[in-house]
Order: sequence, then structure tokens, then C-alpha cells
Amino acid sequence: MLDDCCYAVVMAGGSGTRLWPLSRKKKPKHLLKLFDDKCLIELTINKLKDHIPNNRILVLTSANYRELAQETLAHIPSENFIYEPCVRDTASAIGLAATILKQRNKAATMIMLTADQIIEPAHEFNTAITHATIFLESYPDRLIAFGVKAASANPLVGWQKLGEAVDFPSCQVREIAEFTEKPDLDTAQVYLEAGNYCWNSGQFAWKAETILNEIATHLPEAPPLLKQIGEAWNTPSRDSILNDLFPKMPTGSIDYKIMQKTHKACSLFLPCTWEDMGTHVALADKIGIKQEGNIVSGKAIVTGTGNQILNNTDFSVVVAHDNLTVVVSDNTLYIGDANTDMKALVECVGKKAPEIL
Repeated sequence: MLDDCCYAVVMAGGSGTRLWPLSRKKKPKHLLKLFDDKCLIELTINKLKDHIPNNRILVLTSANYRELAQETLAHIPSENFIYEPCVRDTASAIGLAATILKQRNKAATMIMLTADQIIEPAHEFNTAITHATIFLESYPDRLIAFGVKAASANPLVGWQKLGEAVDFPSCQVREIAEFTEKPDLDTAQVYLEAGNYCWNSGQFAWKAETILNEIATHLPEAPPLLKQIGEAWNTPSRDSILNDLFPKMPTGSIDYKIMQKTHKACSLFLPCTWEDMGTHVALADKIGIKQEGNIVSGKAIVTGTGNQILNNTDFSVVVAHDNLTVVVSDNTLYIGDANTDMKALVECVGKKAPEIL
């Protein structure tokens, strides 16, 4: 069990646009029970068993998911759910969590986990977390970004350029010479061929005080708002202050706003498999079955090849074509392919038929 200053903060605020129509505004991807009757956030938290107790696991999510999140994670204390009243992205959300944690424990170490990725095996993952917490006791002013081996020239992930090794006996920790979030494909190919880059896993570790100092440096409009929210957190005015001030927080992800700008980032390697469940193709590969050149989850008859079929209903799906992505969920059928811009598509659907989002 990690010591009392270590907390896990699970980020689960996104709506999972790229997995629509499986993922909906009222039931996002991390709360869909697609993995042997478990959802992604359950898989994430289950990995922490015997390492971080439930009373030191915080869930950072949208106020829209309040009831569903508490129902799904009934073993997590209700006071450990932090509900964002609106979407401001991960930099402001993490600032909010750090503000609250620092009130509980001034020396708090935050293990930042995402709820939409599958990282295995759990024991290797927890060993890396343990190393990170020990490292941060010696280097409290550093930010740890957990890296994973780059398997392809992926333009949809962050990339770490690895610099000099930092003196640490437990495992290798290297400075991040350059952090690039979602480079274009040509740049990603250069990184892959260079050999001194790895993917960023989206998992981080840092002291609450350190990340708040970095937010103050790079997002100076945030600290005055966070200070007021923190002062009201344990008072009857918590919700009204949060609802009033959080929408005024700056937008942007922790990757773009902090990690690409800081000089304090270090990389600790995860010797694990890392799967981002952010696309239909990735999800089909994980939960589907290979059938004659296709990947199928649910009831389907397919005569073509190269298709990914995700059927989350009792209806039968028949596909007589090649290289399609077909998703059936509730009252919606989606047909596209691996190259469809899901963000743009969902924006279009939102204007024409918002009731099916």
C-alpha cells in the first residue's frame, strides 16, 4: 500500500465523441459496460487494489454523470467525486483536483489516471506508480509523464523526446527534452525513426503543490479562481461558487497548456501494453471477434472484408460491403470508415439531430 500522501485521481469527464453513437452525452464511453460487464473506469480503479485504498481515490467527472458515476463506483466515498459543472478540459480540471487535494494533505502526491485506456499487466503498472511516488519525494518540483513504447507513427497521441537520465536508483527516469501533443503524421514518422522518442501514455504523477505552481506560471488567470473555489469547498456555498467560477476557468488540455511548456517534465517508462479505447477500430480490436477478415462484436452477418462491426443491440446487422465501420446502439445506426472525422461528424449531427447525441 502506498503511503498516506499518495492519491489517485481518475479523469473521466469526456463524453467520448470518437466512440459515438456507442458513447452518448448521458452515458459516455468510460461508463459503458463493454468489458465482461465492466466499464473502463472500473478496470482503471480495479488496477489500484491493494495499492491505493478507496478513500484515497478521487474521480474527476462531469456533473452530468453524477448519479451514474456514483452508482457504478459505489465503493468510492461520495465526497471523493469532483463534479465539473462544464467542460474546460484537463488543465483546469486537474487544477481543481489539486486545489481540493492540497486542502486534505499539503504534501499530496497525485497519480493522474485516464479512464479510457487499458494498461496491463496491473502489477507492472503499480510498480511504476510506486517508483514515481518515491521519485517525487526526492524531486518534488518535477512532473512525471509515464511513457510507453512507440509502436507506430501515431499522430493521435503525445510524444516525448527523451533527454538526460536523472539520478534515481529504483528505475530509469529521463528528462523530457521536448513534449509534442498530437504531431502531424510526417512529424510522428520522424519521431518514430529517430529512436529517442516514446508515446505519452496520458498518465501523470506530481505533487499537488507543484502542478498548481505550474498552472500559475502558464495559466495565470486560473489561480485566483481556484483559490476562491478552494476556500468555499467545505462550506455550504461550495456548489454555487463552483458553478459560478469554474466556467470562467481557462480552456485547454494539460498536454498543450502545461506539458509542452514546462521545463520540469520527466519520463518514467511503463513496461506495459497500452491501448487507447478512443476509436471504433481500437474498441473493436479489443472486444470483437475476428471473422473471415472482419472484426465483429454483437449479432452480425458479414459478407465483405475489412469491416469493424460494433452492435450493442439485439438487432441483427447484415453488412455486404468492404472496409466499413458499422456501429448500432439504441436508436442510432452509424456507417463510416476508419478515416471518418468523428468530431466533425458529431458537430454536424448536433446541429441537425441533437436528440441522438
